[in-house]
Amino acid sequence: MQGAYGDLLGRYFDLPSVPALVMLAAPKAPFVATRITCMPGQLGMKHEIPPEDAFLVTLHLAGVGHHELWVRGRPSVVRGYARGAISIVDLRDEVASYLGSPLDALHFYLPRALMNAVTEAAGLPRVSGIACPPGLVDPVMKSLGAAVLCLLEGPRRESSAVSEHLAIAICAHLVHRFGGRSTRFRR
Repeated sequence: MQGAYGDLLGRYFDLPSVPALVMLAAPKAPFVATRITCMPGQLGMKHEIPPEDAFLVTLHLAGVGHHELWVRGRPSVVRGYARGAISIVDLRDEVASYLGSPLDALHFYLPRALMNAVTEAAGLPRVSGIACPPGLVDPVMKSLGAAVLCLLEGPRRESSAVSEHLAIAICAHLVHRFGGRSTRFRR
């Protein structure tokens, strides 16, 4: 079963093919970076992502004037994003996006099973999930994302020791900085 990454994530944004890098190729818990770029002719309501036990961390590579996160068929977060801003979505919720302006972003797919493995390997207590205020500019994620972007734009898009180390660093940072908060949207 494939999760919300790579070309499948692209299809939720009406894109037939998108650049993706499987950074950590765990059979049931891969860590994948996918670049989603939607130009002015590709705006509007996007398809709902079916619920799964994973998180989608978005790092905005360019500013976004208008973006809406829809949860369970209703707008939940309506805002713009600065370059370098992040947002974290719990994919157990029924989520979709409305793009009112162009989007260029890296989406990091983090299965809960991998998040739990990272905390266990580091000797940390398990966290209930990861969350942050939408639009937070996190300098660490911005820098790690720049390194991932170099790999993604390189001649070979395949897992390597460098991508695996970056994946572990990103997962560890997300768990350490944003772990423990409730990740479910409430009505």
